[in-house]
Amino acid sequence: MVRALRAAANAMEKSLIKPIPQLPLNFGSQPAVVAAFDDIRFSIEDDARAEFAWFAREYPRIFRYHIYHAEHRLKTIHKIYRTAASQFEARIDNDSNVFSVSSGRGLAWHIYWDFEAFLNAVGSALDVLARIVGLFYSNPAPLTFSKLCGKSELSGAVDVLRSAQRVWVLRLKDYRDCFVHYTPVDHESWIHCHKYPNGWEVRCPLPVNPNVRETVGFRFSRRVELLRYAFEVHKHLMALDRRVGKLIRREWVVGEFPRRIENLFFVGERQRRPANQPLHPTARERRG
Repeated sequence: MVRALRAAANAMEKSLIKPIPQLPLNFGSQPAVVAAFDDIRFSIEDDARAEFAWFAREYPRIFRYHIYHAEHRLKTIHKIYRTAASQFEARIDNDSNVFSVSSGRGLAWHIYWDFEAFLNAVGSALDVLARIVGLFYSNPAPLTFSKLCGKSELSGAVDVLRSAQRVWVLRLKDYRDCFVHYTPVDHESWIHCHKYPNGWEVRCPLPVNPNVRETVGFRFSRRVELLRYAFEVHKHLMALDRRVGKLIRREWVVGEFPRRIENLFFVGERQRRPANQPLHPTARERRG
């Protein structure tokens, strides 16, 4: 009897996989920036600020669109992790000598594809947030997060973005630039389940040195794992949203926001020259 109980206990210990982290509870919640702008625009009554009222309706919703996109990717990644964990559990139960199992391509590729889309969605949300923060300044401000943070002559609201840039955004952009412009994490990606001293753990690796930008030079650490990193980024993004939303409300009350209420649209418009049009005007065209 004792031997049977011990065998059952050993089997339970052998097949025990550390639980996959739960999805954040705030998924799908209204971003603070959207809520702040909704309260503001419904209080605007004069036509002089009609353009700003339209901006206050449109751009916070674009920001929300990208946040919800990022959350959708995290949900998909989380679901694949759970599927992989179930498969690993069955393989571990069938072999008492195994200490590591993996699944390539099918599951792993889907995870990394969604992770790259997640990085892009967060980057897009940050650029839209920068455009919103630009209204704290009287003169037109850069439309992207990085360029706005780089305007050393600006202070105040942009310092909130700079703080986020130092803490987590630069790292995010390192991963995005590497995977989008240079190389995937590996041409044969894997999701693993390893047996560590404290139990089994499902992991997708991320390189600790993405700026090397070559798969042969990537280094990996147990401290860096894809799903946990993505959840951390989401937590930081929502904290930044709350800080900016709070700042918008505070500065609106004291009449310091927005500093600019006109020429808010088409500022990023780009026109391309038709393919059959010469790059340089002819003498006749220059004379008019």
